[in-house]
Amino acid sequence: MRFLSIRLALAALLLVACQAAPSCSGSNGSGTLPPVPNQNELNFDQDRAWQDLTYLVETIGRRRIGTEGAQRTREYIRAELAKLGWQFEEDVFQCEPPEGANRRGTVTGTNLIARWPGTVERELWIASHYDTFDRPKFVGANDGGSSTAVLIELGRQLAGEAGTPREGPGIALVWFDGEEPFYPVRWDDDTNSTFGSRHLAQRAVDEGFDEQILALVLLDMVGDKDLGLNVEQLSTPWLDQVFRQTATEMGQSSLIVGSREIKDDHRPFLRKGIPAIDLIDFNYPNISNRYWHTDEDTLDKCSPESLGLVGRLVLAALPRVLAKGLELRGP
Repeated sequence: MRFLSIRLALAALLLVACQAAPSCSGSNGSGTLPPVPNQNELNFDQDRAWQDLTYLVETIGRRRIGTEGAQRTREYIRAELAKLGWQFEEDVFQCEPPEGANRRGTVTGTNLIARWPGTVERELWIASHYDTFDRPKFVGANDGGSSTAVLIELGRQLAGEAGTPREGPGIALVWFDGEEPFYPVRWDDDTNSTFGSRHLAQRAVDEGFDEQILALVLLDMVGDKDLGLNVEQLSTPWLDQVFRQTATEMGQSSLIVGSREIKDDHRPFLRKGIPAIDLIDFNYPNISNRYWHTDEDTLDKCSPESLGLVGRLVLAALPRVLAKGLELRGP
């Protein structure tokens, strides 16, 4: 895992130098992307990520906002990654379930952020939501669980030497709380969904660190056995291009199957002017999406191979996202 971290840092540094050269970057801001690493160098342990997902689903179970299950999930993530040198912050917020919801009164949510600082004051955010839909038997193997597990394993792979900053931008792994609406009230962008991401995006603006975020890469519902990712249609075009091109060069051109409108945790950041992309399989198990937000969202519908595909795609695209982000938003 240490060798991959070094490779990614070097790739980002090469592109910082390259962006200053006329042969590397045209006047339209389009630059040459670093090559995709050899597949054998993308050391994403899909079986270990599957163990993480199994623990989340079978040992912890429901992870609704403001519950013991949510707290145990945060504790598990910390236990896995803090020992490697990741620096953790809990971003606490309050939200009010709308009239008609089963939950009542003020609910406290917690976004969990793990940071590996860089040598420049820029960060790439890689995100997921870890809360589950507010139904009595919903365990969210795919929706909430799969992306949470992928982020945990990415944290293992991207860890460097504890206490030593990365060359170039830092990395922040962000697990949002409160993405799901309060049941049975329907999703609403302003009053009944994305509570954690809306809070953190606004906090970024209020505290002035929004300009430090190069981009946000959101993963959601990435464990489906029959994996086919959509790029949410409002995603920032250069991020869309980077991930599609990377998938193709990895020999996985069928991994990203299309683009469609999906409301998710990336949108509050887009509204604040922060580049963002949402990679989500919203065909679960097919165009009917009939397992979504039902008690059928269970481990048997998911696979370690799908976790591995997504993890390796992110690792392969990471140096390109860092380089392009620095080119467009500055070091």
